[in-house]
Amino acid sequence: MTKKIDATETIEQSKEYMTKHIANSEKFVESMIEFNAAMFKSGETLAKKAYDNYISNVAASFDGVKALNKTSDMPDFYKVATSNVTAAAERVSEQAKDFSELASKVMKDAGEAGRQAYTKSFSGNL
Repeated sequence: MTKKIDATETIEQSKEYMTKHIANSEKFVESMIEFNAAMFKSGETLAKKAYDNYISNVAASFDGVKALNKTSDMPDFYKVATSNVTAAAERVSEQAKDFSELASKVMKDAGEAGRQAYTKSFSGNL
């Protein structure tokens, strides 16, 4: 026995199949755009923090040089120079700690965006 193929039914099945997969593709592309935006935002946040640290360090360096320039003798110069180095080390240490914490936070947020993108893209598609 051979099964009779209904051309209209086959066309409708093909249309339904394509409509479903076009919608799934659109969801996937939308979720990847959202994920990429989250990744760019993370990178931008970290770059801004690094730039702010750079500006702060340059300003502190100039202030340190100005303070050294105002010294009148070697003991005073040594005292100011030591203070500058100590302050710079503390500042860089604090900046590294803050940057590390910020990096952890933005990467966690980006990871969550990735999880949501994956869930949105593939929920019910299989």
